[in-house]
Amino acid sequence: GVIVPALHHTRDAPAGTALLLQYLSDAPDVPLSERVRELPRYEIVKAKAGFPPEALPSAYTALREAAPGGELDDTDGLRIEWPEQRRWLHVRPSGTEPVVRLIAEAPEGESARSLVELARRVLAQWGGA
Repeated sequence: GVIVPALHHTRDAPAGTALLLQYLSDAPDVPLSERVRELPRYEIVKAKAGFPPEALPSAYTALREAAPGGELDDTDGLRIEWPEQRRWLHVRPSGTEPVVRLIAEAPEGESARSLVELARRVLAQWGGA
């Protein structure tokens, strides 16, 4: 689902629908298929790893050092974003399982996979599986 941080930090299907309708209404005479072709493409990669919760602060510090140049957000775990490259990595503890979730998005799948693998390598140094 779509998350609109200006509203709240949870998935919101009605907000996503409203954003889509607004996007379509900006050019009502342009076919939907053409508008879709204008949108950028992204690939998302998700993984999870067993990790001791008490080691997360140290792992977050190590991730910051291993991924320089990114914009940092620690609202929910650690999110590192590189806007100019249109890619990001989010590492956060699961709220339902004893694991850490690794999520990355980028225009190319290989770039997203490399971010997840970077996080795996760093977590492994701090006791992650």
